[in-house]
Amino acid sequence: MPGWSIPSARRAPREGERGLRSALKDPLPFRTLPEQIAAKIRQAILTGQLQSGARLVEAAIAEQIRTSRGPVRDALGLLERDGLVVKLPNRGACVLDFNERTLREAASLRAVLEEFAASLALQRLTAEDLARLESLLHGMEAAARRRATQEFNELDYRFHDAIFEASGHQTLHETWRGMERRIRAFLASTNLANDNLQAVARWHRAIFKALALRTVTGTRRAMRAHFARLEEELVFLLAARGPGAQPAGMVR
Repeated sequence: MPGWSIPSARRAPREGERGLRSALKDPLPFRTLPEQIAAKIRQAILTGQLQSGARLVEAAIAEQIRTSRGPVRDALGLLERDGLVVKLPNRGACVLDFNERTLREAASLRAVLEEFAASLALQRLTAEDLARLESLLHGMEAAARRRATQEFNELDYRFHDAIFEASGHQTLHETWRGMERRIRAFLASTNLANDNLQAVARWHRAIFKALALRTVTGTRRAMRAHFARLEEELVFLLAARGPGAQPAGMVR
């Protein structure tokens, strides 16, 4: 055809194109409308734009983003599962207590409990336990590649919960589950601060390998390294929140 020619060789990508290809090499996650709404509110909570106790009114949020109340209701349900929001009978929803002290205490207590749980699990782990942990880990790695943060957070919680269950210590496991809201909030916050979920998945892979080898020293080292990195992410998040955060317009 006039004006068309067939190149003799494939053109080498320019520098900017190579950067774009690298940035887009992983598929972008598909998000439903409730997930998109939840992501916006979650970020506002975790960055301090929405303060503890702030009411989240379905009608006000729906009007602000020009949608019906149904997707907003579903979004608040997702945030409730994350441990960031609580629904009150006949009063709508509000942001849970989510201050620096709450996060730091949840982090330090969780680290102590989980190291103890792992030490007990080492003596009891079955092939079925290891298969379950590896299955959850594969799911985390796949979610990280898709940047599916919500799915990643859920699998992250279930991975650690499986370690407590494998410990065989019922009271310890009940104590962990009693902290579920705060732990889920902590996971949501640190995974938001870390934009490289594949690195987070690798930290969990290191824990799994140590458990599979049944080495006390190796498991303790992997656990402590994991929580040290989480502490770094928490410091980053708290610094980003800064003082004087104000409630956003979607609350009353």
